[in-house]
Amino acid sequence: MKIARYQSAAGPERLGIVTSAAGEEWLVDVAKAASHRGHAGAPTTVMGLIEGGAAAMDATLDLLAWTAARQDPIWMDDPAAVQWLTPVPERSMFCAGRNFGRHKLESMKSDTASSSQLHSDFPTGFIKLGRTLMPNKSRVARPADVTHFDYEVEIALVLGKAMDAQSTIDPASAIFGYTIFNDLSAREWQLREMQNGMIMLGKNFPGFGPIGPYILTADEVPDPQALVLWLKVNGELRQHSDCRDLIFGFAEMVAFWSRLGLVPGDLISTGTPEGVALHHKPNPHEWYLKPGDRVEAGVEGIGVLETFIV
Repeated sequence: MKIARYQSAAGPERLGIVTSAAGEEWLVDVAKAASHRGHAGAPTTVMGLIEGGAAAMDATLDLLAWTAARQDPIWMDDPAAVQWLTPVPERSMFCAGRNFGRHKLESMKSDTASSSQLHSDFPTGFIKLGRTLMPNKSRVARPADVTHFDYEVEIALVLGKAMDAQSTIDPASAIFGYTIFNDLSAREWQLREMQNGMIMLGKNFPGFGPIGPYILTADEVPDPQALVLWLKVNGELRQHSDCRDLIFGFAEMVAFWSRLGLVPGDLISTGTPEGVALHHKPNPHEWYLKPGDRVEAGVEGIGVLETFIV
């Protein structure tokens, strides 16, 4: 199931489920469909679906089967005409660093990184502030004091269950689904911070977290390591990989970050594959993002996250 959180004329937050009609992609407005069916049961928000567990999912699937038999446009929205929201409301986000093997290698070859800064036996990372997250088709401003403005396509998992250090559940079972994330980065700030052993400002300027547009539920991803991700700038392919190159997999990251106490809706990202502007040889400057650029981050099976740099 592909899930969207968006705004339309029907209200400020809609739960949409992707469906096909006449060969085109549409969003079933769950609240509208449930109202026309005439009985409650299906959740009407993304968090209601996540926190409602198996009962909420079953009710939603039952409603979708009912809508599929009728194909009434009254409860369908055109994805091209909606105003996107972030896949979940503002939540904590834990971002992996140098977690793709080939990206780690390109970092080690760079003059900007030393082996002492690279993790070994456990994940490394940083926090992305919830308020930096931006929905699909957002316009993101390059800060006035930033010229080394970089892209990083990633996959973000969405937690479906609470977990902490004492949890005994299988970490993989805590994953509700997967979405697309572009970890925008101010490299001149990030590299200065890393000399102090931290990363914060360079990753958290306003708008530095495009995410979406859809969540693909975990039941439709039998092998997360097979997920393929890519990024284009103005139509030019810059990054392309699959998750078999991950150093720490999805379940490993859930288990590690659970020490902080995770709740439904929290986000954990994979880190990015090779191909970032920072490590482009011989001159990265022409590869950094500039006002007027259009960035597409994609994951096969999920969709395309589009961002405009201004």
